[in-house]
Amino acid sequence: MPGSHKYRFLLATAIFGMCTDVCTASDLDSNSELALNSELSSANLLSVSNLTVINQEGGINTVSVRQSGRTNYTSAHQDGNRNNLSVTQAGEDNVVLSRQVGEQNLSGLIQVGYENWINIGQYGVGNSASVSQFGMQNSAHVEEVGMLHKVNIYQSGNGLNASVIVTGTATVTYIRQFD
Repeated sequence: MPGSHKYRFLLATAIFGMCTDVCTASDLDSNSELALNSELSSANLLSVSNLTVINQEGGINTVSVRQSGRTNYTSAHQDGNRNNLSVTQAGEDNVVLSRQVGEQNLSGLIQVGYENWINIGQYGVGNSASVSQFGMQNSAHVEEVGMLHKVNIYQSGNGLNASVIVTGTATVTYIRQFD
């Protein structure tokens, strides 16, 4: 059927390699990605269950995800061309939600610790964001609308929060927080 390949979803294949018995995608409840993550933590599996969901439309979009630890989650949506997302998470219960719509948007995200959260939206052309969080229960929200914005957030500590919303053209924002 034409257009049936419009959306491509990727589930980290390493997740299925953790089964102590035969495990297939049909064994998993498809109600939501988080429900899937909960099922992967069931008694039939080892204690590690990280989840990545990728939805891409357009061309030459790239997503690179490295997750170590337990119950880390990444959701990436790319709609356009030449968008690039790189995620590294280590620890437990870290979450990244990313949406890139447009052309040549770039995000580099790192979280190390526990219960950290990044929500990033890039809408336009040539926007870039770098977020690094170290510690526990930190959160960062970035929304770039327009073109050629640059956001850099670095947080080291516990319970730190940063939110940046930029519109227009070529805004540069740097945030450094420590506790």
